[in-house]
Amino acid sequence: MVQKFRGVVLGLIVFALAAVFVLQFGGPQAQGCSEGAQGAAAEVYGRSISRTELNSARVIVTGGSEYPPEVAQQYKLDQNVLYGLIERELLAREARKLGYAVSEDSVLQRVADDGVLYGSMSIDGGPYLPPSGPRRFSFKDSKGEFDKDNLRGMIQYTLRRSVREFARSQAEETIAQRMRELIVANVTVGPNEVWDSYVREKESVTLQYARFAKGYYAQQLEPSAADLTAFIAAHGKEVDAEYDKQKHRYTGLEKQVRARHILIKVASDAEDAAKQAARTKIDALLARARAGEDFAALARANSEDEGSAKKGGDLGFNPKGRMVKPFDDAQFALQPGQISDVVESTFGYHVIKVEAAREGDIPVDEAKRELADKHYRDSKAAEMAKRDAHEILRKVQAGATLEVAVAELNGLPPPVEGESPVTPNDPLAPQVHETRGFGRTDTPIAGPFDSTPLVKAAYALSEQAPLGTAPMQLGDDWFVYRLQTRTLAEPAGFTDAERERLENALRRRRQQDTLSAYIRNLRDKALAEGKVFVEESLLPKDPVPPAEETKKKS
Repeated sequence: MVQKFRGVVLGLIVFALAAVFVLQFGGPQAQGCSEGAQGAAAEVYGRSISRTELNSARVIVTGGSEYPPEVAQQYKLDQNVLYGLIERELLAREARKLGYAVSEDSVLQRVADDGVLYGSMSIDGGPYLPPSGPRRFSFKDSKGEFDKDNLRGMIQYTLRRSVREFARSQAEETIAQRMRELIVANVTVGPNEVWDSYVREKESVTLQYARFAKGYYAQQLEPSAADLTAFIAAHGKEVDAEYDKQKHRYTGLEKQVRARHILIKVASDAEDAAKQAARTKIDALLARARAGEDFAALARANSEDEGSAKKGGDLGFNPKGRMVKPFDDAQFALQPGQISDVVESTFGYHVIKVEAAREGDIPVDEAKRELADKHYRDSKAAEMAKRDAHEILRKVQAGATLEVAVAELNGLPPPVEGESPVTPNDPLAPQVHETRGFGRTDTPIAGPFDSTPLVKAAYALSEQAPLGTAPMQLGDDWFVYRLQTRTLAEPAGFTDAERERLENALRRRRQQDTLSAYIRNLRDKALAEGKVFVEESLLPKDPVPPAEETKKKS
């Protein structure tokens, strides 16, 4: 009797709500709330989706939250709500084929009962947009009871819809939601899958490795004129092709100078004693340079500018204004071959030697030699990195530790147990490192490359065979690696709570994949039949699926 009475009361409320709309607001066509207001946004199998419904759906699917315009634009909120409505129509159409039906009165009764509205978001919306499903709104008064005026206010003023439009739209949402639930209802996850997920999550590996960076070897090279001539002769087509691509860099240039420098660092606010010590050191180096010692060798051995010292102090060609002013003024006042007096900047004391100057159009041969220089360094450096990696692996296979082999390569004393190892001055030089513990989907070594091959190889290692059988190239660099530790997944930790957590996570993921595949199939079929159209003005300039596939409204 209680249920029957409750149903009668809700029915009267629904009837009263509809009647109030008709009497006070002129029915479904009044107040700009008609289905055709603002025109159609899309059409699916002949069913029209109005712009008003699009605006209303955005409010519902976001739970009434206002997205900042820049966020809505970044994640294409409007487009994904529209595509969600298209997917809703496709799902509802399939549900009706199976005999599902929802009356508009029952929808209004449900809303009055529990305040739940359904909203649709595209399956391609991504993790930063809310998914399809129920949204709870409150239409209660101060006493906690349903208030038809609150619902009426939301429908009219917030959603800008009539009762009939609102009920019809929520009927479509409800039947589409039932179809979603039907599609995923029988998705299961096997016990072996749950255990495998537990193993992947709990198992971890650490590696010891040495990295042989191409950049380190490139900075050690100083190709001679004969080296470049031979390289151009052997790689003429590649150099010519590169020149054709880079020709714009060698025409119409403002004046540039190519300089080397030696830097002795001292802070501008350092005490007088520190400044005097630095000045004494740079004065001595200036005297040696002017006495005829090789400037590049002096820079390599003494300059405290770590970046350029490895290249003999070479800063390459630079236009005016790129360097700090005291340095810039000094280098542009020199002729090629000249050496400056001591120059003070915010970095410390410099001695500068200008090697060359150029402007306007650079001769083709000169430009090609410069390009050949870079290609020579790149190719030779790659060969050197690979060579050293193979040599280190050979020594480790012969019984040396990785630390000893790398120290020997760098000309450093072998590490002593209990003492900190001596490390090379250059951070790019081959050194021994250890990764953090990483799983099968982690990135153990940072770099502009895909670490997946290394992860796969690491998990193939064992205590009996801990050493990688060959150096591995990742990007431009080479790696020699060995297993350090491996943590296994313990069965004792596979509790009922863990099993349930992982099973639920796997099921949710599989349900989402199943639903997405089903909807994509519906969408592909409708598109192939020419049954989906979107108003052209609503398509984004950089479309996201399914806009790339959706036909424009003609």
